[in-house]
Amino acid sequence: MVSRESREDTIIFKSGKGFYFGLIMSFVCFIALLAVCCVSVDDTTRFTLCLVLVLLSFVINVGFGKYGFYVSFVLSFMQLLIHSYEFLVLGKEGSVYLAIITLLVIIINVVHKIYLNGVLKKIYSRRKIESAERARAINKQLEDDIFARTKLISSHETEKKSSHPTLMIDPAIDTLTTLPGRAMITDRLNRLIEEDLARMQRSAVPDSACNGMTIIYFSLDEISLAKFNIGHKSMDLFIQNMAHRIREAADPADMVARIYGTEFVVLAKRLMTAEEITEYKHKLTEAMKGAFTADNEFIDIRFDFGIAVYPEDGTSAEELITKAEEAMTGKINYGGVATHKSAFTGMASSEIITMFEDAIRTGDLTMMYQPCYRADGRLTGFEAFMRWRTETHEIYPNDFIRAAVKSGYMRRIGNFSLETALDALASINKINSLLTMNINISNDQLRDPGFITEFSNALSNSGAELGNVILDISEESLFTELPEIKSTIEKLSSMGANMALDNFGRGYSSFNAIPLLPISTLKLDGNFTRDLLSDINVRVLSSAAISLMHDIDITVCATGVGDAKQLELLKQYGCDYFQGNVLGAPVNEFELEILVRK
Repeated sequence: MVSRESREDTIIFKSGKGFYFGLIMSFVCFIALLAVCCVSVDDTTRFTLCLVLVLLSFVINVGFGKYGFYVSFVLSFMQLLIHSYEFLVLGKEGSVYLAIITLLVIIINVVHKIYLNGVLKKIYSRRKIESAERARAINKQLEDDIFARTKLISSHETEKKSSHPTLMIDPAIDTLTTLPGRAMITDRLNRLIEEDLARMQRSAVPDSACNGMTIIYFSLDEISLAKFNIGHKSMDLFIQNMAHRIREAADPADMVARIYGTEFVVLAKRLMTAEEITEYKHKLTEAMKGAFTADNEFIDIRFDFGIAVYPEDGTSAEELITKAEEAMTGKINYGGVATHKSAFTGMASSEIITMFEDAIRTGDLTMMYQPCYRADGRLTGFEAFMRWRTETHEIYPNDFIRAAVKSGYMRRIGNFSLETALDALASINKINSLLTMNINISNDQLRDPGFITEFSNALSNSGAELGNVILDISEESLFTELPEIKSTIEKLSSMGANMALDNFGRGYSSFNAIPLLPISTLKLDGNFTRDLLSDINVRVLSSAAISLMHDIDITVCATGVGDAKQLELLKQYGCDYFQGNVLGAPVNEFELEILVRK
């Protein structure tokens, strides 16, 4: 959290120091002029000084908000008492006019204050009504989206159609497309494997072969996904359209499922040759491209595919789907040539865990800290993230995060990140007690029932202030695992932890769930604003996102800001905080304190 030292209830003085300095100097000036007025014997001089005091009293009342009103009232009342004493006791006849003028000033200041309070009350009341109306509109939009989803058929298998003529929505169904989700296709694949193994055991033919199956995992590639740069629900329509076209293009006997985002899986209950797979991939690609085509116009997009085969690549659903996903992300296609091989390809979980442990021990896996600044250039805090560098190369975050999830090591590196970042926060808060630290929290940690206790213990051991901790929740969590992690997010918020929605705009985003969560900050992904200067659509969407978040009292932080012109444009839109190399590059733990002391 960032301290707000500016005052919004004053007209002239906005900063805290300027406000108090100006108020004190006005008070001293008033007392000095009043003293001169009292000792002066010339009526013209006294009358002139009285008018100056009247003007100064009004300036104090108007320029210093409610505190100015109290100070001006006290000073004017003291002036009234002095002039009344001069007329009634000392017999100065001219003092009666000065007393009347002072009394009129007091009345004017009181009336002005009452009128101003009335106007401000109406303004605040109107703003509150408008904010409530916007919140209701957002909630209504969420309800409309839920009930207006296209009714897609969840399975192409004819036996399922006959036994389940009516589509039953359950947690295994993807709510956006009503295709099967990861849980359903995993369960279906496991049952098919069990049936095949049971068949071989009952077979009278010795060493009978498995009935092969092919798993095709595919998605929009990262470059195509980044082209959209949108933070609104229109991407939902593209995905619904894609789902419909994939279902129509797929073989009726194959099962189509949506994993999340733009990632889909086709389960074919047969072995396919390389030629058949190439032909199938082309058919699916052409179908999906249709979702991004209108008349003679189209968006140039590409897709990544990954293939896994049962039983060669695995004998369980999770193993097969993971292998297909790794093949897709590593661009190692069935029958093709590897163009980018993951550092963890082919490793068993135990080998991956050993590799992680060695990296932490040797310091290859370390924490880095990205500075965060306000629009006025003031440093407000840092975002902590992991970087894995060896002597010869760097392992990309997406690569080692996927490996951590696959090997069940995500909790361990998540806790390593949390504990290290909290220690760094405690260290920099000894220099500047207002600086914050954004710490990324994974879905694995949020799903863990013991995470609340682990977080509390890490916070206590580090000595860091809870109010300076901001937990970054990935935007993807809203679409994949929100029901599972929402209660943990709410518990963390009730403890006093600040929450930020990270990666907003990476791929596609929706505003719908944001008002339903205890989020105080929205972090625009670098892909969201990368084309800010060249694309008018991105500018309009960025401005709208910032405006909408401000309407529901959520601050906005733009990440990945790499251009001075981009920075200035985001400032014009009202963006609150900024991260990026144009302001400051990430620093390691040794450079962190040096930067803070600067």
